[in-house]
Amino acid sequence: MATVSLGGGLEEKIDAIAAAGFDGIELLDADLRESAMSPGECARRCADLGLTIDLYQPFRRAEGVSHDEFGAVQGRFRRELEVMREIGADSILVVSNTDDDADSSRDLSVAQLAALGDVAAEHGVTVMFEALAWGTHISRVADAWEVLQRADHPNLTLVVDTFHLIARGEDIGILSELPAGSVGFLQLADAPLLSMDLMQWSRGHRCFPGEGQMDLLAPIGTVLASGYDGPLSLEIFNPGYRERDPHEVARAGAVALGEFIDELGTQANTPSSTCTDDGVQRLSAQVGSL
Repeated sequence: MATVSLGGGLEEKIDAIAAAGFDGIELLDADLRESAMSPGECARRCADLGLTIDLYQPFRRAEGVSHDEFGAVQGRFRRELEVMREIGADSILVVSNTDDDADSSRDLSVAQLAALGDVAAEHGVTVMFEALAWGTHISRVADAWEVLQRADHPNLTLVVDTFHLIARGEDIGILSELPAGSVGFLQLADAPLLSMDLMQWSRGHRCFPGEGQMDLLAPIGTVLASGYDGPLSLEIFNPGYRERDPHEVARAGAVALGEFIDELGTQANTPSSTCTDDGVQRLSAQVGSL
């Protein structure tokens, strides 16, 4: 579960996620900065509770910037990698540029992400690249995958977030075209179907699977069918959730995730399903303690 999903301080969020039975977190950089805990203390707290830090996020304005600015981008990136060393995380979420001045050149984005991949490799870190639905020039899974294919770097991999995929109206057929091993991280969020600004929709109305109106079974099943065996993470931006007791919200998330996996298993047994029993078994093992 992503720490952004819960209210309260970071220590309370970590405690709530562990108590609900999750085995890992996505750590929001702002949660860490605002915490009284040092990065080392955060790492120890997670370890004591049996939690891994599976993703540190987000790193913004990473690509599509001028050549003059990119040196500063690399400096920021190296500082974040130092924080990651202290918390013991080896994956960082890099999101597509959403600023008005983002350069549309794919060649530039490819070169800049490849350069960040080189820096990541020096530190033994993987860059997880995600297309935000409101990205200026990279706003779809297909866009992000094109850049990653062209960059062709072993330390760069793809993030699939169900909200961005569905909210953007992208054909999930793109997921069935991805080679095995191309998805490095899978984020799960539901939402009511609304007609509004994409960022406001994402930041204010995400919810747990089964609480919204999005078809989550098809995209998750398709990614699992490719052999994906990484984390399935609840990343829920919702002010209403953050106003509630974090333990209550984390427990509700665990229940919703377990019910979603059960439904996915039922779907896997239908003749037309793109999912596989093996994929569901892998996820069931992840959520077995929830």
